[in-house]
Amino acid sequence: MTEPRDAGSRPDRDATRPGTAGHFPWVAAGWLLAGVGVLVIALVVGGGRPKPAAPGLPDPGMLTGWGLPIAKLAMDLAAVGAVGSLLFGVLAPTRAGALEPAATRAVRGAAACAWAWAVAAALTLAFTLSDFLGIPVTRLGYRDNLAGFVAEVTQGRSLAVVFLLAVILAATARGVRTLNGVALLLVLAVTATLPPALTGHSAGAADHDIATSSLLVHIVAVTLWVGGLVGLAVYGRRATTPALGSAATRYSSLALWCFAAAGFSGLVNAWVRLGGIAPLVTSSYGWLVLGKIAALAVLGWFGWWHRRRTLPALGRKTPGGFRRFAAAEAAVMAATIGLAVALSRTPTPVPEEVDRQSTAQALIGWAVPPFSWSHVLTLWRPDALVLVAAATGVVLYLRGVWRLRTRDLRWPVGRTVSWLAGVAVTVFVLCSGVASYAPAMFSVHMAQHMTLTMLSPILLAMGAPVTLALRALPAGRRGEDGGRERGMREWILTVLHSRVVRVVTHPLVALALYVLSLYAFYFTGLFASAMSSHTGHLLMTFHFLAVGSLYFWPIIGLDPMPRRLPPVGRMLLLFASMPFHAFFGVIVMTTTTVLGAEWFAGLRLPWLDPLADQNVGGGIAWAAAEVPVIIVLGVVFAQWVRADAREAKRTDRRADAGDSRLSDYNAMLARLAARDESGR
Repeated sequence: MTEPRDAGSRPDRDATRPGTAGHFPWVAAGWLLAGVGVLVIALVVGGGRPKPAAPGLPDPGMLTGWGLPIAKLAMDLAAVGAVGSLLFGVLAPTRAGALEPAATRAVRGAAACAWAWAVAAALTLAFTLSDFLGIPVTRLGYRDNLAGFVAEVTQGRSLAVVFLLAVILAATARGVRTLNGVALLLVLAVTATLPPALTGHSAGAADHDIATSSLLVHIVAVTLWVGGLVGLAVYGRRATTPALGSAATRYSSLALWCFAAAGFSGLVNAWVRLGGIAPLVTSSYGWLVLGKIAALAVLGWFGWWHRRRTLPALGRKTPGGFRRFAAAEAAVMAATIGLAVALSRTPTPVPEEVDRQSTAQALIGWAVPPFSWSHVLTLWRPDALVLVAAATGVVLYLRGVWRLRTRDLRWPVGRTVSWLAGVAVTVFVLCSGVASYAPAMFSVHMAQHMTLTMLSPILLAMGAPVTLALRALPAGRRGEDGGRERGMREWILTVLHSRVVRVVTHPLVALALYVLSLYAFYFTGLFASAMSSHTGHLLMTFHFLAVGSLYFWPIIGLDPMPRRLPPVGRMLLLFASMPFHAFFGVIVMTTTTVLGAEWFAGLRLPWLDPLADQNVGGGIAWAAAEVPVIIVLGVVFAQWVRADAREAKRTDRRADAGDSRLSDYNAMLARLAARDESGR
């Protein structure tokens, strides 16, 4: 069957030239209308449309009722535009370290989108305050109410953070001219999309930990996926065809990962909100979920078509088909975002308020039965954020090993086993019964803490993932128009050689972070704050893994680091933390004051004595310091022996080859020996 020809399939005489603006304003208007139109239809069909309040009840009015979801949609679309603009700047090739002209325009566009993002966040904040107080937005006393709403209500606080980050992004974007600066702005922009996820449906209901983590994954994946395509559609019009082809090819790999993460996290979040299969077809919320599933399937087809047809056409320097197809796909994505905003305004089948069967369940989000080892093995709470990160790490690692084998390069099996074991241990303590009991029992929490800061980093470092990546990843390619890509290999090297990494991996800095953060976390109010919110729990988990990795990665010494310590230095660094850990364990074991007393008292678990359990946790902290010492000493000693053996072999090879320096040295020793003999 002959492939149909279209205008985009004909070879262009000026294929390497930037495209023209064309009818882009109309295309952008079509994206906006698609998002708003689907939002309005979904609100009407799903039952989330604003309705007049009953007589005698506070009524924010129809302006707030319709203005709030539209302002949220505008905020989401502006965020997608800012992230997509910066992502295009990162993906586009550079010339002698300078940004492509199209990438420079993308950074300026990111600044404009960030200003729109800030305005939309301010409007959303005003409408949310109106909805919260039940007062029309035109009659609000902002001077009296806004400061208190931002300071005391999580929704107000999150929107204020978004507004502040968007303003910072807008103010700094126009002054950025380097690829590293654009990458930092991209991280800032993605971070600014996360605060609202911590205060919506997912954050206030039962199983809020599962729902919130899945929503965080969903937001990051969708924002990068949609934003990247919008960036290609907008700034690819005026980029050269080779530059567009390079950026589109790299985006395609990212889009596949985002598609998988968005689909998985969306299903997890929908399951928590629906509570089963039946509400999928019996509730209006379920109908909207089915609409999102259908949209995801359509977008998956778009991605398949891009890989099959339009990307090869870009390689043949015929970009017209890709540009038109990307514009159509972006319209579907905008409609899907409108559907997602409507879902956030639609009542869920599972009540948002936690069923207060017990105080502990109301505070934590799930029931905590009396402790037993069988519950540790069976009470699993799969965390989408952890599972996605773990699956990504395993797949990328195994793919790197496979790439080396296809080039007939050997990779030690022990390193692969260590990496997989480190991932498995991390998943176990964050998703099994350990995670179920950790918020309620200090002893289980401490076991989780010690695992994340000691055992997991050691096993992961023994896998040498950085070394594997540098060996398996190809170098960035040079484009036909002289531009050069910065691939993942170059990004890893850039991070390794950065000043920040050089500072935080300094042995004294890593030791200070590892030891001082232990005391600062538990002997201040940080511990109780982290236990009482899922946001705090996520930050706590990241902190444990980060400080443990910064400390043990240089000690293991398999990966390249800014400073490589000799074996003796690594052993000294290892032993330096032991007294501090032991002293911390003794303090916790012997104290009569319960750490985080207000949190554990509020749980009211009749089967648990918080002070006795804390003493057990102190014993775990004291004893756990011995485990990494045994493992790391064995690893460092084995590396020391192998290094001496390699040096001896090199010396022997030089001797066999007739190394003149070694021969001169041996001759000198012989003369000295003869002189001593003659003097006797």
